[in-house]
Amino acid sequence: MSQSIYTHDTIYIPPREEGSAPLEVALGCSWGQCTFCDFARDAFRILPRNKILENIEGLSRLFPDKERVFFLGENAFVLRADVLLDLFAQVRKKMPSVETFAMYARADDVLSKSAAELESLRIAGLDALHIGVESGSDSILAERKKGLTAQQMLEAFRLLELAGIDYHLTVVLGLGGKAYSRLHAIETARLLNKTHPRSIWCLKLAIFDGTPLSRECKAGTFAPMEPLDVLAELRLLLQNLTVTDCIFEDTTVLDTYTLQGDLPGQKDLLLRAIDRLLSTHAVL
Repeated sequence: MSQSIYTHDTIYIPPREEGSAPLEVALGCSWGQCTFCDFARDAFRILPRNKILENIEGLSRLFPDKERVFFLGENAFVLRADVLLDLFAQVRKKMPSVETFAMYARADDVLSKSAAELESLRIAGLDALHIGVESGSDSILAERKKGLTAQQMLEAFRLLELAGIDYHLTVVLGLGGKAYSRLHAIETARLLNKTHPRSIWCLKLAIFDGTPLSRECKAGTFAPMEPLDVLAELRLLLQNLTVTDCIFEDTTVLDTYTLQGDLPGQKDLLLRAIDRLLSTHAVL
């Protein structure tokens, strides 16, 4: 059954959505130009409606009692609002226990929808979007060809807040390389401090073969950071964060550990944990 409703053997879903039933509605990324990204290796396409309906049928058999469905696709929220509303209704026909929906999005997917459309989606069950910020530095965003500015992302987050839709943000540590590590940390903290995410998920930059960034590394025009330096960057980012009511986590610490805590209440605890790791591994 799984083989019939999923294109790939591995399904990528955010940690916060591990209890959701994953429904494949699209493949690839509508943007697909970020120089560091390996997840856009699939050519972007929205699955035909009849295929999505088949996937919903299969999903209802695999997860008959799930209350939440996560739409798969690198930015499934690129689908038009009317299409999403239809798919929400089709899911509920087969899975009446489903109450909420979530998916990946780019900030420009949010900006392409009206305030009325966003409100309609929230009323219909859209509970949260997972959005990659990557960096708060416009220069780093431009260099990595993200296709968005920090201001555009802020505008998208404001629209979501007005519509009552939660959002979770992802940051890529090390995206500025050795040369711009401090800029990346400070500017990203400055951007995040203007937002109200339910969670912030940090991931260490991975250099994937075949990406433009891997070619920059081989050419010597981008200097990737060592794990200990990435951890120091994480500390600088966290030190400058003032967000509230937010879960903060990094699942790639020194390629071994996961750090997680509530902000602001556990900020000092997280900083002390980072300091212990920095001091311990610095002498190894």
